[in-house]
Amino acid sequence: MHRALPARPFVRAGSVSLVPLGASRTFICFHGCRAASYADKMFRRVKRTYPGNFIAACAMLLCDSQPILGDAQHILAQPAEMIETAERIDFVGQNSFTKEASEFGQVLRSTPHRSASGLYLHVHVPPGSLRPVTWHWRVDQLQPSADIRALRTEDFGAVIFFIFGEPSLFNRDVPTLAYTWTATPVANGTLLPSLRYQSLRFVQLRGRAEVGTWQRERRDLAADYRMVFGNEPPALRYVAVFNDNDQTSEPASALFGPIEWVSSIR
Repeated sequence: MHRALPARPFVRAGSVSLVPLGASRTFICFHGCRAASYADKMFRRVKRTYPGNFIAACAMLLCDSQPILGDAQHILAQPAEMIETAERIDFVGQNSFTKEASEFGQVLRSTPHRSASGLYLHVHVPPGSLRPVTWHWRVDQLQPSADIRALRTEDFGAVIFFIFGEPSLFNRDVPTLAYTWTATPVANGTLLPSLRYQSLRFVQLRGRAEVGTWQRERRDLAADYRMVFGNEPPALRYVAVFNDNDQTSEPASALFGPIEWVSSIR
């Protein structure tokens, strides 16, 4: 079973906003996560250094924070950190979420136990700031009888959601791109509709043949959105990672690496 959107409003702990400051600059605003604690400590330190001079303190804070902001601008979502910073939604039972070391740094392992769980990170990326993204992932166990074209077999080895809208109790069906790794017997790159939500579209990226191997993906979110929905994308509001096996009860386990922006020089 899968629900792309929660049945209740999100708790926005650990969210991040991208606030444009001009043609070539973006300021990162953190909410309720460890980066906010760091900024608070830095602000108190520079206030002591420049007593009574609020403007100098703010300027020093921005300069001193630059390496951290640079890293944050490069990464849209870090699944390993989403255990603490994102909203966990357990639709059926509870998946196990753990951190592991890999050649790509810390990664998230999600293992369902006849369950369906996801981690939903609140972001705010304005329409004009949407860029291509890349990530690494690996599915170590894939439900062999899963097929997302039928509700009774709709289990995902791994899926990453990009949610363009603010779901609510009255409107859960907002435009969503979902990149999937399942045993559904279709060619990689196949676009599939959701049987649950009219505005949810699946793009099958990987299947049985790639199980047990790291795969690197690169997707142009804006281009994919235009292809699927026929118009320009609105603001990106959530990024989520998910897998489940509540339909087939067959073993599944996946690793999710950082979801990064692709810069113009890469």
